[in-house]
Amino acid sequence: MIAQELKRRISLLQRGEAPPGQVAQAERATPPRCADLREHFANGEIVRTACGEMFLCRAGLGEVYSGAAGLARRYSAAFRRAQRLARADALPHFMHPLVGAEPEATALIDTETAGLHGRPVFLIGLLRQRDKSLAIEQYFARTYAEEASILHRLTELLPELKLLVTFNGKAFDWPFVRDRMVYHRVRCEPSFAHLDLLHPSRRRWRSQLPNCRLKTLERYLSGRWRRGDIPSEEIPQRYHDFVRQQDARLIAPILHHNRLDLIAMTELLIALVEGDEPKRAAQQC
Repeated sequence: MIAQELKRRISLLQRGEAPPGQVAQAERATPPRCADLREHFANGEIVRTACGEMFLCRAGLGEVYSGAAGLARRYSAAFRRAQRLARADALPHFMHPLVGAEPEATALIDTETAGLHGRPVFLIGLLRQRDKSLAIEQYFARTYAEEASILHRLTELLPELKLLVTFNGKAFDWPFVRDRMVYHRVRCEPSFAHLDLLHPSRRRWRSQLPNCRLKTLERYLSGRWRRGDIPSEEIPQRYHDFVRQQDARLIAPILHHNRLDLIAMTELLIALVEGDEPKRAAQQC
């Protein structure tokens, strides 16, 4: 019996998941002081929701991406182009959620989770247009117990949206988020359209690229490949380590990874509307 329990715990750790006892202990952990997190996230602050506290990190895209101004112009232009293509009956059917959408009422969303099979969502990243500029907001749960707070914060935003854009979000991100909302009894009544960029990307470039993972699409369509980015499979265990140790340095690469994903998704949305062709990767980020 002891050997079986040990095997089960080792299996959880290998998948980047914390054993139940570890989660229960971490839920009682004291969140890191705001000053500790702000050493790495100058635009971060602790905010209170109806479900408790969470850490909110805001950044104008220009603070984290050198091509922010040009990307913002192309982003707005992509919506106008989609409307023109739709009127000419030339917009691919899988991009039709863009019809009637507006940049200010659209959000690109990417989540990071502490594993699968009922493990918490601990980071929700959103990219939106505000005053013709792009900005990123990240809702971060400093402990497992703060998951309900970041989910509640998201529900406060959703009524403003007409379109939600994800990458593999119909199969993973959004169902995962909804399941966790049900678990925490956080009410959500979405009324937005949902555009999942994975499916049109596969239809458009599957025969031209090695695969249609987000990093591959970023490399061939944006001409940029990432250097020093934390691998996605390491993120759950890194978060478990952060919750136990409360060391803000552990979480900084994950928030950076989340921002890079949001930028890549924005570029991918534009490429799908503009009909871009793959090119050779040349830059690093």
